[in-house]
Amino acid sequence: MKNTVTLFFAFIFSTGLLAAEKGYKITVKLTGSADTALLLAHYYGSKQYLDDTAYRNKQGFYVFEGTEKLKDGMYIIAGTNKNKYFDFFVTGTQPLELACDPANVVNTMQVKGSDDNKAFYAYIKYLGNLQKQIEPLNNWMKSNKDRKDSADIVKSRIEDVDKEAKAYIKNFYTSNPGFLSANFVKANNEPEYLQYITSPEGKIDSALMYPTYKAHYFDNFTFTDPRLIYTPVFASKIDLYFDKLVVPMRDSLEKDIDRVMDLSAVNKEMLTYMAWFLSLKYETSQVMGHDALFVYIVRKYLETGKVDYLYPEVKDNILKRINTLEPLLLDKVAPNLILVDSSNVAHSLLAIKARYTLLFFWESTCGHCQAEMPKVLKFYDEFHTKYNVEIYGVSTDTSFVKWKAYVKKNNMSWVNVNGHLSVSGNYHTLYDIRSTPIMYLLDEDKKILTKFLLTDDISNFIVKREEDLEKNKKVKTP
Repeated sequence: MKNTVTLFFAFIFSTGLLAAEKGYKITVKLTGSADTALLLAHYYGSKQYLDDTAYRNKQGFYVFEGTEKLKDGMYIIAGTNKNKYFDFFVTGTQPLELACDPANVVNTMQVKGSDDNKAFYAYIKYLGNLQKQIEPLNNWMKSNKDRKDSADIVKSRIEDVDKEAKAYIKNFYTSNPGFLSANFVKANNEPEYLQYITSPEGKIDSALMYPTYKAHYFDNFTFTDPRLIYTPVFASKIDLYFDKLVVPMRDSLEKDIDRVMDLSAVNKEMLTYMAWFLSLKYETSQVMGHDALFVYIVRKYLETGKVDYLYPEVKDNILKRINTLEPLLLDKVAPNLILVDSSNVAHSLLAIKARYTLLFFWESTCGHCQAEMPKVLKFYDEFHTKYNVEIYGVSTDTSFVKWKAYVKKNNMSWVNVNGHLSVSGNYHTLYDIRSTPIMYLLDEDKKILTKFLLTDDISNFIVKREEDLEKNKKVKTP
C-alpha cells in the first residue's frame, strides 16, 4: 500500500498539479475499486449537492477538475451508486490528492496538499484506536455486573480512556486554529457547562442543567466561520436547538430566533444564510402555526434590510408569500368570504353566529374529500348542537351540476356555497388554497384556532379546548 501511494503522488506531481491554481484539481486513488466513475458532492445546510463526476483513467486515478474554485467546506467522494466512500475538506488552495483503500479508509488515507485533511484523518484514526480499546471493556462490564472488585478496575480503565479521548478532542480544536476540521470537531463537541452548576463540594444542581446547557449550547460553534455552513454540523446543530431545547411556543421561538440571529451577526455570510435557513425551516414546517415564524423572520430581518436576501431574484415572491400567509396566522380574524349558495343567496362567513365555525374547502370529484366527507357528516351531527358548531362549506367545483347533486345526495345541511360565485375575491388567494380538502376552525369571534387539520383532529381539539375552558372557569370561581 505504501509503495502504491508513493508512486501515486509522484505521478500526480509530475503531471502538473499546479495547473489547478485558478480552479480546482482533486485527484483520488481508490485501491481495488471497481467503480469506473466517482461523484464529488458538497454539503450545504441540510442538503447535499453534486459538483462533478470523474472517470477512472488508464493509471487508475479519478481526477475532478474545474476552472472555478470550489467553495470551502466538507465534500463527499461517492460511487455512481451513491455509496459514500469518505468525507474530506476543501480549504484554501485546491490542488488536492487523496488515496486510500475503500475497505479501510481511515487507516489507509494518504493526503497531499491539505494539512487540514491530514490533521482530520489523524484525529479520526486516533479516536478509532481508543474506541477499539473501550469496546471490549464495555462488553466485559455488561457480562460481569456481579464481579464488583474486577468491575471497579475495568470501570476505572473506561473512565481513563474517556478522559483521554475528551482531552485529545479538546487539544485538537485548540491547537489547530484556522482549520475547518478543528471548527467542525469543536462544533460537534458538547459544551462544558457543568462547571457553572457544580458546588465547591462537587454537587450538581440538577434544576439548573437545562437552562445552563441551553445558555451554553453554542459555546463551541464558531459563528465567525461561514465554512461551517458547508458541513453537516450546521443544520444538525441549529435544528436540534430549535426542535429540542426551545419551548415550542411562538414567543419563545421568536426570542431564540433573535438570539441566533444576533450570534450570527459577526459574519455577513453566516447571518444571511441563517436568515434563509430559519425562514425556510418554518415556511416548510408541518407544525401548525410555524408559518408565523417565517413571517416574523422575513418582516424583521429581510424586508427591513437588516439581512441581505440570499437569492435577491426571489425577493418579490417571498414578500408576496408572506402577504398571503400573514392574514391567515393563528389567532387572526379570518378574511371574510361572501359566496353564493345553490339558490343564488349570498352568505357571509363572518356573519355566521356560532361558537365554532368550520371553514371547509372541498370538491365533489376529489378522492380525499370523498374519503373525508363521512367523517365531516358525523362530526356535524355530533357537534352542531352540543358545541354550537356551524360549517361554511366552500365547494371548489367548476361544475355546478355535480356540486349541487353531491350536496343533495349526502344531505349536507350546513351552509353550502361555491367558491367560484364570489362577491369577496378569489378564495384561492385569500385562504392559500392549493389542494382539497382544507379546513380552518374559527372561534366565536372568527379568529383562526386551527388550520389544515382534518375532522378527527378538529374534533379532539374542540373537546380538549372545552375541557380546558371549563377547568379554568372552576379555578377562577371562588
